[in-house]
Amino acid sequence: MKPQRLHIRFEICWHGPWHVGSGYSLGAIDRTVQRMGGTGGKPFVPGSEIKGVLRHQCERLAAACGLRTVDPHAVSQSQQEKIVRHFVPLAESPLVVDRLFGSRFQGECLFIDHALPAEDSEILTGSITRTAIDRVTGTVKKGHLFCTEQVSGAGVRMSSELNAFHPAGVLTQESETAFPLEYALLVAGLLSIESFGGDKSCGTGRCRIEIREILWNDESLSVDEALKSFAEQGSDWSAWLEMCREGTG
Repeated sequence: MKPQRLHIRFEICWHGPWHVGSGYSLGAIDRTVQRMGGTGGKPFVPGSEIKGVLRHQCERLAAACGLRTVDPHAVSQSQQEKIVRHFVPLAESPLVVDRLFGSRFQGECLFIDHALPAEDSEILTGSITRTAIDRVTGTVKKGHLFCTEQVSGAGVRMSSELNAFHPAGVLTQESETAFPLEYALLVAGLLSIESFGGDKSCGTGRCRIEIREILWNDESLSVDEALKSFAEQGSDWSAWLEMCREGTG
């Protein structure tokens, strides 16, 4: 098998207001959004935010298919032990998401640019004031009035790019001409994203992903071709799952 490269150009298409926080306050606004070049710049979505959401989606899809997953952020002794146990070269890892995104042992394999609006686009922002509710009493918590900045995102599009680089023998392939099954999982995970940012429980951050270009080892593929890789290889889902469980091709 030879090294693998994947390039995906995509857009985030917002359905309504969204808030990807900067962690800072400004004046009367307690929670400001991320902006390019400081407080006067246009709002954007950091590549790290997109990558985190995408990894979560890929882990959900992998788990739904019966594949082994391990949370990369240990919050317990048992999770820490799992991370240590899977501290191996990617070509030997049974974790399909680690092989796709990279691991502490071998480094990152997948990189995502910030999602930016077009230079001539008009991005409007506003603010919403909310309180916090005490779940025990059902009343407003004292001292919990806060103001959140939101982007009026309906109809706004933001562009980003994803690039993946994998050494030979890491990804699962039936042949050198077969689209890697981990990459098919990645495309499915990207298309399954439905929201970004905070306050999602209140309906904020709803969006859809539109893929504009897929280049695999400099070969152009359509979304359908990428997602149909299982059928094109003559494999059903059970055969694909068995290949992933056994390791790489």
